[in-house]
Amino acid sequence: MKKDIQPNASLAPAAPIAPIRSKFVLAMITQSIRMDNLAPTKYFQKFAVKHFYHDAPYGDLRAEDLKNVVQWHSLKDLEKKLTQLNPDLIQGAEPYASRLALRICLSTMKVAKKLNRPYFFPILENRPTNERFGPLIGPLVRLVLKKYAQRAKLIFYLNEGAKRNLAAVGVPAAKAQKALYGVWGVDTYLFKPIIHRPLGDKKYILFVGRFIEDKGVPYILAAFKSIKNKFPNVTLVFIGSGLLSKEITGSQIINLGPMKNAALPPYFTHALFTLYPSITMKRWEEQVGMVNLQSLACGTPVLTTSSGAIAEYVTDQVGIIVEERDANALAEAMEKLLKNNELRESLAKNARSYVLANFDAQKTVQKIEKILLELI
Repeated sequence: MKKDIQPNASLAPAAPIAPIRSKFVLAMITQSIRMDNLAPTKYFQKFAVKHFYHDAPYGDLRAEDLKNVVQWHSLKDLEKKLTQLNPDLIQGAEPYASRLALRICLSTMKVAKKLNRPYFFPILENRPTNERFGPLIGPLVRLVLKKYAQRAKLIFYLNEGAKRNLAAVGVPAAKAQKALYGVWGVDTYLFKPIIHRPLGDKKYILFVGRFIEDKGVPYILAAFKSIKNKFPNVTLVFIGSGLLSKEITGSQIINLGPMKNAALPPYFTHALFTLYPSITMKRWEEQVGMVNLQSLACGTPVLTTSSGAIAEYVTDQVGIIVEERDANALAEAMEKLLKNNELRESLAKNARSYVLANFDAQKTVQKIEKILLELI
C-alpha cells in the first residue's frame, strides 16, 4: 500500500464548516482530492456537499478551487470537523486505497454512530485482496471491509472486480449498485470538440497520463518504433509526467509535459487517435480508464488494452482493444488506424454520442442524487 501522504496546507484557505440547511448536507470524506472528482459535485442540487480531504497531491487544483472544501490534518481533526458539521448523510472513503483509507473507514463508522447518521461508500479497487495486500495483510483488510459494509446503507462499486471484492466478504448483492461514483464520468462541457489546433496541422497520435510502466509507456515506445518509418508525417505526442520521462525522446516524438485538465480538450480533439495501453500489475489495474472517456468525449477514438475494467467502458464502436503487454498487437492496431481513414472516422463519429449517453458526469450525479435521497 502507498504511504500516507502529508497534507499540503498551503493549498487550503480557511473554509467555514457550517452547512447551508436549506438543503440536505452530504459530507464526502476522501484521503486525496483532485479536479476531476471535485468539479462534478457542483451538479448536486438537493444536497449541499462538503468535501473533507487530507491531501491534494495531483497539482491540478488552485486555491480558489478549494474554497468550499475542508482539509483535515489527522483522524482526530477529521472526526472533530465532521461532528461539528453534523451532516444528514456521510460518504466514507474507498476502503482499499491505502492504510490511511482503512483508518478513515473506522473514523466514518465512529462518527456516523455518534451522530446517528447513515453512511455509504464507494469501492473502486478491482485487484483481488491477496494480490494487492498480500496473504498476511489481506485477511485483515477484508475484515475491516466486512464490518464497514455491514453498517453501511449502500455501496457503489465501480467495476466488476470491485463487485467481486464485495462478494468475497459476503456483501449482499441488493446492498451494492454499480455506478461511476466519485469518478462521476466526463465533464462534457469541458471535454468536447474544440476548433483551436494547438499543434497546427501536425498529424499526431496522443498519449495522456503518467509516464510509468503501468500505463504501458514502454509498449507504446516499442510499437511506435516498429512502424514510424512507414508514417514519417505522423508524430507521437505525450502529455504527462513520470519516472519514464527521460525515455520519451527520439525522432517523431514530442513530450509536452504535464497539463491541467482544462488544457487537454484541443489536444484530444485533433489527435488521429488516443493511445491508452495500460497493463495489469500485481497491486493495480485500470478501474475505468478515464483518459479513454475524455478522448471519446472530444470525438477522438481510442486504442487501448483489456487491462482491468477498460472493456467495461470501451466498445468496438468507439475504439480498438488489444491484449495488454503486447507491443506487436499494439503496433498492428496503430498501423491499421493510420492506414484506414474510413475506420478511424467511423469510430470518431460514434465517440461523443457514446459518452453523452453513458458517461456524462452531470447525468451521473443527478442519478446518484436520487438514490442518496432515499437513504435519509
